[in-house]
Amino acid sequence: MIFISLNDFFEKISDCRKLSRQEEVECARQMKSGDDSARERLIESYLPMVAAHIKRIPSHLQSFGMVIYCQQALEKAVDSFNFEQNGETFAHRLGWYLRQATTRYIAEVR
Repeated sequence: MIFISLNDFFEKISDCRKLSRQEEVECARQMKSGDDSARERLIESYLPMVAAHIKRIPSHLQSFGMVIYCQQALEKAVDSFNFEQNGETFAHRLGWYLRQATTRYIAEVR
Protein backbone atom coordinates (compact mmCIF):
# COMPACT_ATOMS: atom_id res chain seq x y z
CA MET A 1 0.00 0.00 0.00
CA ILE A 2 1.35 3.43 -0.92
CA PHE A 3 0.79 6.55 1.17
CA ILE A 4 1.47 10.15 0.21
CA SER A 5 0.83 11.92 3.51
CA LEU A 6 0.07 11.30 7.15
CA ASN A 7 -3.65 11.96 6.57
CA ASP A 8 -3.63 9.63 3.55
CA PHE A 9 -2.12 6.92 5.76
CA PHE A 10 -4.83 7.28 8.41
CA GLU A 11 -7.58 7.26 5.76
CA LYS A 12 -6.34 4.18 3.89
CA ILE A 13 -5.72 1.99 6.93
CA SER A 14 -9.33 2.32 8.01
CA ASP A 15 -10.16 -0.25 5.28
CA CYS A 16 -7.64 -2.84 6.53
CA ARG A 17 -9.02 -5.88 8.30
CA LYS A 18 -7.29 -8.01 10.91
CA LEU A 19 -6.53 -11.59 9.91
CA SER A 20 -7.54 -14.48 12.13
CA ARG A 21 -4.80 -16.57 13.77
CA GLN A 22 -5.39 -19.34 11.25
CA GLU A 23 -5.16 -16.89 8.32
CA GLU A 24 -1.91 -15.48 9.75
CA VAL A 25 -0.36 -18.95 9.93
CA GLU A 26 -1.49 -19.73 6.39
CA CYS A 27 -0.05 -16.43 5.09
CA ALA A 28 3.21 -17.15 6.92
CA ARG A 29 3.46 -20.56 5.26
CA GLN A 30 2.79 -19.03 1.85
CA MET A 31 5.30 -16.27 2.58
CA LYS A 32 7.99 -18.85 3.36
CA SER A 33 7.40 -20.44 -0.02
CA GLY A 34 7.95 -17.08 -1.74
CA ASP A 35 4.45 -15.62 -2.03
CA ASP A 36 4.85 -11.82 -1.78
CA SER A 37 1.10 -11.22 -1.76
CA ALA A 38 0.79 -13.24 1.47
CA ARG A 39 3.48 -11.04 3.03
CA GLU A 40 1.58 -7.93 1.95
CA ARG A 41 -1.65 -9.29 3.48
CA LEU A 42 0.16 -9.80 6.80
CA ILE A 43 1.62 -6.30 6.67
CA GLU A 44 -1.69 -4.68 5.77
CA SER A 45 -3.53 -6.49 8.54
CA TYR A 46 -1.28 -4.86 11.16
CA LEU A 47 -1.32 -1.32 9.75
CA PRO A 48 -4.12 -0.30 12.15
CA MET A 49 -1.82 -1.21 15.06
CA VAL A 50 0.89 0.98 13.53
CA ALA A 51 -1.62 3.84 13.18
CA ALA A 52 -2.67 3.45 16.82
CA HIS A 53 0.98 3.61 17.86
CA ILE A 54 1.58 6.77 15.83
CA LYS A 55 -1.54 8.43 17.25
CA ARG A 56 -0.19 7.90 20.80
CA ILE A 57 2.98 9.84 19.96
CA PRO A 58 2.95 13.59 20.77
CA SER A 59 1.48 15.51 17.83
CA HIS A 60 4.65 17.52 17.13
CA LEU A 61 6.43 14.22 16.35
CA GLN A 62 3.66 12.78 14.16
CA SER A 63 4.83 13.06 10.59
CA PHE A 64 5.03 11.13 7.36
CA GLY A 65 8.64 10.29 8.29
CA MET A 66 7.37 8.54 11.40
CA VAL A 67 4.96 6.53 9.23
CA ILE A 68 7.87 5.41 7.04
CA TYR A 69 9.96 4.36 10.06
CA CYS A 70 7.05 2.48 11.61
CA GLN A 71 6.12 0.78 8.35
CA GLN A 72 9.72 -0.41 7.95
CA ALA A 73 9.58 -1.73 11.52
CA LEU A 74 6.38 -3.62 10.66
CA GLU A 75 8.05 -5.17 7.61
CA LYS A 76 11.07 -6.25 9.68
CA ALA A 77 8.79 -7.74 12.33
CA VAL A 78 6.79 -9.71 9.74
CA ASP A 79 9.96 -10.99 8.09
CA SER A 80 11.56 -12.13 11.35
CA PHE A 81 8.58 -13.55 13.27
CA ASN A 82 7.64 -17.23 13.37
CA PHE A 83 3.84 -17.14 13.12
CA GLU A 84 3.62 -20.91 13.66
CA GLN A 85 4.90 -20.78 17.24
CA ASN A 86 2.55 -20.76 20.20
CA GLY A 87 4.53 -18.54 22.59
CA GLU A 88 5.00 -14.84 22.03
CA THR A 89 2.30 -13.00 20.11
CA PHE A 90 3.10 -10.99 17.00
CA ALA A 91 1.48 -7.90 18.51
CA HIS A 92 3.99 -8.05 21.38
CA ARG A 93 6.92 -8.34 18.97
CA LEU A 94 5.56 -5.59 16.75
CA GLY A 95 5.18 -3.27 19.75
CA TRP A 96 8.87 -3.72 20.50
CA TYR A 97 9.85 -2.96 16.88
CA LEU A 98 7.60 0.13 16.83
CA ARG A 99 9.12 1.50 20.05
CA GLN A 100 12.60 1.02 18.57
CA ALA A 101 11.58 2.77 15.33
CA THR A 102 10.09 5.67 17.28
CA THR A 103 13.25 6.08 19.34
CA ARG A 104 15.43 6.04 16.19
CA TYR A 105 13.18 8.55 14.46
CA ILE A 106 13.22 10.95 17.42
CA ALA A 107 17.01 10.69 17.68
CA GLU A 108 17.39 11.39 13.97
CA VAL A 109 15.00 14.37 13.96
CA ARG A 110 16.71 16.15 16.86
